[in-house]
Amino acid sequence: MDPKARKISIGFPGGSLTATRGLLEALFGTNLVNSSQYGEATVSVNGHSRTRVIGGASTPVAAHDYVAKKYPTGQRGGGSGGESIQFLVGGDWWTARLSGSHQALNDWLSDSPGSSTSALQWRSEKGTPYGPFQSGALQN
Repeated sequence: MDPKARKISIGFPGGSLTATRGLLEALFGTNLVNSSQYGEATVSVNGHSRTRVIGGASTPVAAHDYVAKKYPTGQRGGGSGGESIQFLVGGDWWTARLSGSHQALNDWLSDSPGSSTSALQWRSEKGTPYGPFQSGALQN
């Protein structure tokens, strides 16, 4: 299978886009598609005691913090796989799936990702057009 035909997801605040690698690279460039897209969250664990066997001796666990990576997630296939949307690339409409709101996607496109095309346009499943959004800082 051609690597550009594989489906991948790009997370953004409030949702994710799922499409072929080739489409996402055409829209956002290889820098964004290949970048590690995760955040970090500090998790606090309260002090407590742990018992491995009912009735057995307990072991104290001290309170501590650790940092966990937060990877983008999305819905899985079918109707729960998100809304089918289309991006205009080179005069043709290409399909992707959106998990999250239209507003969250528009905010993200306005603020950050950059585009390898001159302006990015998309339309919802019902045909509502959005854009054009101008290129951002990340380029090929």
